[in-house]
Amino acid sequence: MRRLRMKVGWRQEDLALKARARGLRWSASTVTAIEIGRRPVSAGELLLLPTLLQVSLTELLSGDHDEVADVDGVLLTQAALGEIGRGGALTELESVFFVTPTRLEVSATDAERKAARSLSRATNSTISVRDLVATAELLWEGRRLDEERERRLNATTGKGTLARRRGHITGVLQDEILEKLTRANSTAGHKEK
Repeated sequence: MRRLRMKVGWRQEDLALKARARGLRWSASTVTAIEIGRRPVSAGELLLLPTLLQVSLTELLSGDHDEVADVDGVLLTQAALGEIGRGGALTELESVFFVTPTRLEVSATDAERKAARSLSRATNSTISVRDLVATAELLWEGRRLDEERERRLNATTGKGTLARRRGHITGVLQDEILEKLTRANSTAGHKEK
């Protein structure tokens, strides 16, 4: 969605304004949350998005050729999304449309998969679950995202519901992972030069 919004030169507020004109209760922060993967898009919103962005459903669903979409835990290739966007059935070989996750990705928690998707969208690149888990373990003495979140949750008291505190801590942890990945990539870039 971000790619298409930027293509037409709109700010997040511009898209939110168009969405509100169509009856959606969107703000600029809603657009941000969708773009970084912190908020899912409902079926109704998905049907309106092509109209809002002035693109076909196929173009909305398409991305980079090697990009994979996680649709409620099913990993679909861009070929699959394109076929669905054209109204076709997924009758080709499974390897063309579906991605079989590695053993680590199968054992990954929902929070780790969601964090990898969110960080990938936020950076407009691909951050694999494997990279996310490895970075988390480097940062937090061998603990994975869920373990560190629960450790911090148990070590602190705060205002708000348990779910709200857990969500806040998850956001902080994602920021720490992103910072570590960014530093690692910038260090690697300097070494190549």
